[in-house]
Amino acid sequence: TTGDAHALDPDRPLATLVRSAIRSCWWGSGPLPESAAAQRRMLWYAAGVLLDELSSTVLALNLPTLPGCRLHRLAGPAAVAGEPVVLTLRQLARDEPLFAAAPVYACENPTVLAAAADRFGPACPPLVCVAGQPTTAALRLLTVLTGSGATLYYHGDFDWGGLRIANLLHARVPWQPWRYRADDYRAVVADRTAGADTARRLPDTRVEAAWDPQLGAAMREAGVPVEEELVLDELLDELIAGDR
Repeated sequence: TTGDAHALDPDRPLATLVRSAIRSCWWGSGPLPESAAAQRRMLWYAAGVLLDELSSTVLALNLPTLPGCRLHRLAGPAAVAGEPVVLTLRQLARDEPLFAAAPVYACENPTVLAAAADRFGPACPPLVCVAGQPTTAALRLLTVLTGSGATLYYHGDFDWGGLRIANLLHARVPWQPWRYRADDYRAVVADRTAGADTARRLPDTRVEAAWDPQLGAAMREAGVPVEEELVLDELLDELIAGDR
């Protein structure tokens, strides 16, 4: 259309204009990743354009795939063995994955998923790890899962970065908190044996949680960051019990 193979390169004026239009028309008012490269990928993806099918990946365990789709042939054997899989955007976008409507859990840190695979293997409920800022592949997977009727439960770090990640995810896919409310944070901080590092303090920043208006205030009041790894045993116990 432009007669120039580089007309939509990231540093070209037309590319900036098109991304602004995409954000206005398709993305809405939700937050974007802090990384400029991740912003570009997500905005183009919102308009149906995949910039890189192979470098965008997502980590998953025991996905409830159904026979009849390419993803079932890829991820099905891993689910039988209870082993995590790393899926590329290409594998998720080549055709429409088919999923059973089942509860699905999501976490921020790979340590949680690895520990769940070690402890529960094939018995672990479906679990997806966004590994920090959600990739295009992660958004694609979670969008299809929730579109197939899955109820998504999410847990992330109790720090400002964790809330930003969760807010971004909350703006793109519907999820419910998995031990990720103000009361859950207060309980962890009150119980020193749960692993809250009271020697470190949260910076003087204001981030509100879209899913719980009280969470940001509770974190500012206590000022203690709590990463997922510090409540790992509790998360795993509740994961297998189906308790949120």
